[in-house]
Amino acid sequence: MINLVNVTVPGNGSFVGNGPGMPPLDDPNLAIIAVIVCAANIGLLILLLFTYVISYRKLKSQFTLGLVIFATLLIFQNILFMFFLLVRAGFHSQGMGFPVLSLSIVEFGALLVLLKTTWI
Repeated sequence: MINLVNVTVPGNGSFVGNGPGMPPLDDPNLAIIAVIVCAANIGLLILLLFTYVISYRKLKSQFTLGLVIFATLLIFQNILFMFFLLVRAGFHSQGMGFPVLSLSIVEFGALLVLLKTTWI
């Protein structure tokens, strides 16, 4: 039986490979950049919501109503996420900057694709 209580893991919990000249991936200031990306996500969602509301008024489709609700909930989620990023220390502590920023960037890309397919 292996005793895992006294096992040491090399490294300090951050990404390995932060050499000279590379920005540290555990920089807490990256969470501030994530707030900016999150605000851009809210802007894209407002555009989507606007187009979905116009479509719903014309079509009265249940699918379009679902898209209106979906966009509204994502706007609410992003507002909460921005609030936590700005107020809660755990969201911008060391080691959280890169994961939080990368999730915001992925969401931004997904919203761009959704906006592009909506406006075809």
